[in-house]
Amino acid sequence: MVSDKTEKILKDLEIEYSPELKAENIKEPPHSLWGTLRSMGPTFVLAGAIVGSGELIATTLLGARIGYVMLWMIILSCLAKVMIQEAIGRYIIATGKGLEEILDEIPGPRLGASWAVWWSILLMVSLLVTMAGIFGSQGLAMKGLVGVGSPNFWGIVVGIVGIALLFRGIYADIERVMVTLVVAFSVITTFLAFIGLQFTPYAYSISDIASGLQFKLPAAGMAVAISVFGMTGLSANELVQYTYWAKGKGYAAWTGPKGTSGWEERARGWIRVMRLDLIVGCVVYTLVTIAFYVLGAAVLHKMGITPGGMQLVEDLANMYTQTLGDWARILFMFAAFVVLWSTYLVNSAGISRVVGDGFIRAKICKVADLRQVLSWRRFFLIVGPLLMFLLYYVFPSPAGLVVLGGMLLSISLPVIAIIALLLHYKIKRQAPEFSIGPLGETLLWISVVVNITFVVGGYLLL
Repeated sequence: MVSDKTEKILKDLEIEYSPELKAENIKEPPHSLWGTLRSMGPTFVLAGAIVGSGELIATTLLGARIGYVMLWMIILSCLAKVMIQEAIGRYIIATGKGLEEILDEIPGPRLGASWAVWWSILLMVSLLVTMAGIFGSQGLAMKGLVGVGSPNFWGIVVGIVGIALLFRGIYADIERVMVTLVVAFSVITTFLAFIGLQFTPYAYSISDIASGLQFKLPAAGMAVAISVFGMTGLSANELVQYTYWAKGKGYAAWTGPKGTSGWEERARGWIRVMRLDLIVGCVVYTLVTIAFYVLGAAVLHKMGITPGGMQLVEDLANMYTQTLGDWARILFMFAAFVVLWSTYLVNSAGISRVVGDGFIRAKICKVADLRQVLSWRRFFLIVGPLLMFLLYYVFPSPAGLVVLGGMLLSISLPVIAIIALLLHYKIKRQAPEFSIGPLGETLLWISVVVNITFVVGGYLLL
């Protein structure tokens, strides 16, 4: 007999996983601004991952190394992937299909499943490198916060607590935690960068900001720049994982089966909600990313500090202590732990979903019902953090692992950009009423070209 708790988990999983849209799940989209705001959430779950390794570590490290020079790249990185995210999101809502089902339709070589399914699995494997650095960094932050114990001990403790939270497999749990943590951390950091810093010896001028908007490429720090471009804004793994959070929220299920009364209008309505979700999320993570870069350039670069090694979190704490005073060290340690742990939670949940469903799609993992799907996801929810810890144990360099992982993730940006383009033209042929229109198509092409050009060009300049 299945318990009520398990029934709730399986019901949520059905909304997120099942390709079949049911009339019983129909929900009319909101028409008021307040109702629309209440229906937002998927991008804020992603923000829990975005405002983490890329911003706290890689972005700050780049600013510390080269100053304001590549502020333009930080802004470009955040803006250049939104249309890719929207193209994928539209396809999900219009078709009700999940990630691996969509990827399995991509033409090309097959080995049990499309090459794109295997690519998504390899993408999650490359993400493990970055997450190994996060695993170690959250332990460093926790050690700095409580003052006792070893970083490895705390990394394991908070890692296990995170698995326990995610083990229930319910989207709402993740969303509530992420929204709270991301908002709190974002407010603190943006205040320091845009207001607090100006009352310290590290205040910056308009000319400093202007110097970072001149499209210059520094001779040093290019590897970190590629890593930052791969992780800031939306990385390839976050673009992939968005499909789960959008379906888990219910955007696709709430449209109901195609052909039912009012289906087209409902689909359009939920696409509008999704678009606002993307826009607001983009504003949040762009501001926070710029804030971290400015703090790194204004404080750490001027101090001559390049964060790294086991002093990583302590080095980063200077961004707060030099702005607010020594008392702010504890505030930073708490904020750092919050953002690193949120990154760990979101990406651990994402890895378990993408890898589990990918192996199921490739028929490596056999399933007969949703309970077995849940079992495989839980299995990979344990395996993922275990591999993170082992990688960190072998290579105990948090900043090095994050930068290397970001470079690996950047390689997949051209792939996901091309996949988004293919999905756009597919929906344009099959359901043109849901395509992004001429302006959107132009912006999508610009996004694809920018992502391919920067990643390929960046590696050629190394």
